[in-house]
Amino acid sequence: RAETSLGEEQNLREYFSGQSEIPVELEPYRATFRYFDSMHRIAVQKPELERKLEELIDREQNSKPVIMLNRKAIRWISVAALVILISTTVLIVNKNRKPDLGTFDDPEMAYQEAQRTLLYISQTLNHSTKELSNISKINSGVENLKNLDKLNSGMDKLKLISKLNETATNENKY
Repeated sequence: RAETSLGEEQNLREYFSGQSEIPVELEPYRATFRYFDSMHRIAVQKPELERKLEELIDREQNSKPVIMLNRKAIRWISVAALVILISTTVLIVNKNRKPDLGTFDDPEMAYQEAQRTLLYISQTLNHSTKELSNISKINSGVENLKNLDKLNSGMDKLKLISKLNETATNENKY
């Protein structure tokens, strides 16, 4: 059955560890009890080891998770950051630039520019009206073509006569 009390086990441990001379038939048990004694010492140290392990586990659980990114993700994040940086720079530069509205701060200069522009428009329009004077020549030629209407009415009468001739010719055949 091998049932012993804790006191009996302690007595056996002391017997096998303290005795320098043990009967030969009990010598194989000496190594076993020495092994148990060394394991007992380790077990006594074990609470310290367990405490250290628990601290490491707690520290690991409480630490922030480390996000591992692969090279492709890092490349895309870099590209996105570059696009944001460039677009922000362009927006800031365009915001600070004053648009040229074509206005003048000096009223005299504005007046001179307006005169120059109106003179240019006037010259351009006068040049264009010279070209339009040729249209009146076309109109005089068109009036001569009105006589063609009379020619058309005469042609219509000739067509009628031609049909009458055909009809008469067809009647003579029968």
